[in-house]
Formats: sequence, structure tokens, C-alpha cells
Amino acid sequence: MLMHTTRRTFLKTALATTAAAGLPWEAMAQEEIKLHSFVPPTHVIWTDVLTPWAAEVAKRSNNKLIVRLFPSMQLGGKPPELYRQTVQGVVDAAFTLPGYTSNDFPMMALTELPGTASSADDGTRKLWKHYDQFLAREYTGTKVLMLWNSDTASLMSRNKPIRTLEDMKGMKIRTPSAAQSAQIEALGATPIDMPVTQIYNSLDRGVIDATQIPLSAALDFKLIEVAKYFTIEAPLGRSPFLVAMNRARYEKLPPDLKKIIDDTTGLELSLKGAETYDKKNKESLAAAQKDREVIVLSAPERQRWINAFKPMIARKVEEAEKAGLPARGLVGAYGLIS
Repeated sequence: MLMHTTRRTFLKTALATTAAAGLPWEAMAQEEIKLHSFVPPTHVIWTDVLTPWAAEVAKRSNNKLIVRLFPSMQLGGKPPELYRQTVQGVVDAAFTLPGYTSNDFPMMALTELPGTASSADDGTRKLWKHYDQFLAREYTGTKVLMLWNSDTASLMSRNKPIRTLEDMKGMKIRTPSAAQSAQIEALGATPIDMPVTQIYNSLDRGVIDATQIPLSAALDFKLIEVAKYFTIEAPLGRSPFLVAMNRARYEKLPPDLKKIIDDTTGLELSLKGAETYDKKNKESLAAAQKDREVIVLSAPERQRWINAFKPMIARKVEEAEKAGLPARGLVGAYGLIS
């Protein structure tokens, strides 16, 4: 449900968003797309990908099409509601995680299994390679503008370092999705599903012992302030990220404006998102190494984790197949099963 917005609040938000996109307030758009997200306006995807994209759309359309960006849930609701807000037309578009509502994306959830990608770039290319055959069925109400993988996942803990499987036992660990919760369970810990916006306070107050999250988030969400130990190079799955537009809203655009959307989104823009995350990953690692302990799993320990995941992967494939999904084909295409 949308929160009440006064004229003053609306004008303030619109002016700020217009300035962020580098557009004059006087430029009145014939068409406007409101793009909503949970991330703050300082988030790297917001500053380095979406804001430049909005400016490019305005430029190519001579300000006939304006993308207005609304960060930090400014249009109301909670992060897990973003995709449904888009499908229902509450907003025109959203930047979110499919994993926040995993039950709506059972095939996409399989791409979060351990071992699906070696980098954000690699994972992003695979998502688009397999999109039409396996994933498109889950996005019938929207047009996917961006779809990309996160950088390498890590485990950030407050009081207890994670060096081995045994260290995981009994820990309460935040996860972003049901798919990644299954991974944490396979490693012997207790998963706590929550949006990224709740991690800082939950770690700080001891509600959770650690979080599973891409290392890039350490800077974007200031997690270095509350986490003391950073376990990296663990063979964990990667989160897919999504920017989607309401399909009916897209279809109502004039042909020339639809072409601009088509020409500026898709794989190329998605790879920009992946590149941005991989770069932020390195920056976060450097920041953590200054005054936090960074733990790299040894090769034998990493193999132990991989072996612990195998029964879970087989079970997930079997469950999806029983539900009538072509899970074996998708997971096989990723090379996780023969």
C-alpha cells in the first residue's frame, strides 16, 4: 500500500531524482517511468548503473521519456513487495532480488545453487544464455530490463570466526532467499531469512551471528562497522538481481520509446551491473583487510563444503522435477549434474 505523499514531499523527491539523473526540472516528459527500490541512493548500482541509464534514456528520447528513481522504499511497502508492486502496476519498475519471494521464482532459485558461476560476469552471461528456455516463464507480468549475478558471496560474523564446517554448527546466519537458506542448513547452521536492510541492526544486537551476503555489500550497507570476521572463497551460491518493468506499462509506450528501452537494457546493461559488483567486491575486501580479520578457506576445507552441498542439490532438483519444472535441464546446463 502506498504511503501518503504531500505535494511538498513529492516535489522534493522529484527534484532530487531529476538532479540525480542530470536533467533540468523544466524538461517535462511525455512519458515517465517510476523505478522503485530498497537500496539507498548511495548504493553502487544506483549511482554507477541506474542513474547513468536514466540519463541515457532521457538523452536518446530528447526528454520524451524520463526514468524517475525512488530509492530506500520511498514509494512505500517493504523490500519483499517490490516485484509484486511492479506486476500489480503500483510502480512502473523495480530493482530487487527474486530471492526475496523465492516461491514466485522456483527456476531462478536453482541458479543460486553452489557452483553455478565463477564470477558475477560469468553468472550474468549464464542467466541470459538460459533465460528464454528456462527462466522467462517466471516473468510473464514484466519485461526484464536487467538480470545479473552478485559478486562472490561471503560470511560476515560478529563474534565467532568461521574457518571450518564445525564452526557453522549452531550459528544463526542471515540469508537472502529460501535457496540460500537450504545451503546454510546443509552446512549445519540455522538460516534466518531477512532483507539486507535489516542486517546491520540484527548483527549489532545479536539477533543473528553472521550473514551470508556478497562481499560488495560490506561497503554499500556499512557492514564492516558491525562484523569482525569475513570468511571468503566459500563455495556458496550467488544471488541474482533484477530490474523489471510492468509489462502493460511497457507495451503502452510509443514504438520509438520502447526501442530506446530495448536498446539500452538487456545483457549489456546487466554486465555493467555485474562489473560494478565485482569491482565493489575488491574495494570491500581491501577495506575489510585494514582492521578486520579476513579468512580464506583452505582448498581441503572448501572441498568439504562442496561435498556437504551435494545431497541438497540433488534434493532440490528432485523437488522441482516433481513440481513439473525442467529443473534437471537447467541444473545440467550449469554443469552441476550430468
